[in-house]
Amino acid sequence: MIELPHAVVGAAIAAKVGNPALSLPLALASHFVLDLVPHWNPHLNREISEHGKITTRTRTIIALDVLVSLGAGFFIASTALPDTARFITIAFGAFFGVLPDVAEAPFFFLKSKNKWLERLVKFQSSLQFNVPLIPGVISQLLVLVAALWWVLGT
Repeated sequence: MIELPHAVVGAAIAAKVGNPALSLPLALASHFVLDLVPHWNPHLNREISEHGKITTRTRTIIALDVLVSLGAGFFIASTALPDTARFITIAFGAFFGVLPDVAEAPFFFLKSKNKWLERLVKFQSSLQFNVPLIPGVISQLLVLVAALWWVLGT
């Protein structure tokens, strides 16, 4: 799954639950649950094995996804202002929602091959429910709309 649904769901959980001791672990857990939902995302391992590197197209998709995810996370967090503690909790909720993928970044982009990262990548790969582009994007849009409706609609 791309980062945007992970970030928005993590932020929504933090906004609705409030207590960071509960909401942040839930935001982190949501990442793994969402990866079980049928979705499309770039296949970094395949690109590296086929091309020796991550393609420019995929790097562009990832960069745009990260920028939009940051914007969405901070937008949702901004709804808590002027309560800065709540703002910080929601922003961290968005971050915890994407944390497993952020932790993998050194493996894919810096070619860091330590055992912990290799285990994380293998575990995350085992959870992926990959489907073709169109249904995979639609499922992510549905998750995104549901999370936004939940957090902003009430």
